[in-house]
Amino acid sequence: MPAIYLKVRNPDDIVFEGEVEAISSLNKVGKFDILDTHSNFISLIQESLLFTRQGRQEEIKVNNGVLKVKENKVFVYLGVKK
Repeated sequence: MPAIYLKVRNPDDIVFEGEVEAISSLNKVGKFDILDTHSNFISLIQESLLFTRQGRQEEIKVNNGVLKVKENKVFVYLGVKK
């Protein structure tokens, strides 16, 4: 299955870095999914970040953050002040 590069960081450290198959999260509008070759996209996210890696779903809790998709790479910055 094609992979998406995902890097999740908070103000102090890298929380996760690696290849995943799919990503899901929530924004003000509702749930959204990111799959291979997703269009470029930026969103504020809340509650959780779910991703599938090696067929298993993993979750990172999110109070607030910013998610950016560009050229099949997803960068998530957690703990962003409003």
